[in-house]
Amino acid sequence: MKVFGLLPYVDESEITRATGSFDPAFIKALAQCYDTLGYERILIAQSASSPDSMTVAASVMQWTDRLKLMIAHRPGFVAPTMAARMLATIDQLSGGRCGVHIITATNDAETRGDGDFLTKDERYARSREYVGLLRQSWTATAPFDHAGDAYRVEGARTMIRPVNGTIPVFWGGSSGLGVQYGGECADVYAFAGTTIERSAALIAQVRAAAAPFGRSPRFLMSIRVVIAPDDAAAWMRAQSIVATIKAQGGPSKKGLGSGSDESAARRVAEAMAARSTADPCVWGGVIEATGGTSHAMALVGGPDQLVETLRAYEAIGVDDVLLRGFDNLADAQAIGELLIPRLG
Repeated sequence: MKVFGLLPYVDESEITRATGSFDPAFIKALAQCYDTLGYERILIAQSASSPDSMTVAASVMQWTDRLKLMIAHRPGFVAPTMAARMLATIDQLSGGRCGVHIITATNDAETRGDGDFLTKDERYARSREYVGLLRQSWTATAPFDHAGDAYRVEGARTMIRPVNGTIPVFWGGSSGLGVQYGGECADVYAFAGTTIERSAALIAQVRAAAAPFGRSPRFLMSIRVVIAPDDAAAWMRAQSIVATIKAQGGPSKKGLGSGSDESAARRVAEAMAARSTADPCVWGGVIEATGGTSHAMALVGGPDQLVETLRAYEAIGVDDVLLRGFDNLADAQAIGELLIPRLG
């Protein structure tokens, strides 16, 4: 089980307020921390208001030696043939460390800020076509034409290809079309952490969607962790996180693309349902405290409990995990020192 990290653009979380919106020194320090501590790959996020993920990725690969990238990218704003060349260029410059995370976005209102007025289902269909054109651009040995619902190209060609012939495509989305097209398109299906039972059901759905295409995607689960030297200390820390959020009148930061009120309510309901003796380590306290604007389903415990729980997720099909705490640098260090050596 490999561990991934998340690279925020500034040192902030639900309990930490930032003084600005972009901090290159912090980005560099955290990226190098991940590189040194043995993280496999980092997610560089994207939203309708965030800094550019491609540009940040190009800098990160210069600051690190072995760390791989998972660059969030939203179809619809850059032509797929051009994006294929951009990603292949980063891949060549980084020695084959590039990966792309296709983001379709759950929030119609947010995507309209960038001029995208397609519905969610229309965006999923466009993303499916986009991934096909990325792969064709990377592998075609002669100029090609394409005429689809979203894109039309004639004589598309490229002078640059990925180091290993292609670039891993990560895909997220748990709606009906998200699962259907994820099964068809994903090299790695990425999903937000939830209970073991719900995770197993989602994995089964994606595997069923992938089977007709002869595909066997890997599964990456993203979940927060509240880590401390032992279980009791971890639960005390979890309660202090909620207390801090309430004391400051709400979260310091909402999740990127937090979604609609309906999505927030669904996250709260799921968090409340996670209060189960079947998953004693799973905790949705931050989701409840933020009214669902945070995506922070978490695992709480000391190193032994966290490793045991992550192995249980591995047993139901989770191949890798993206782990992040609530104190960016300190928790990245703790995860790297206390969990990564035991999960590899």
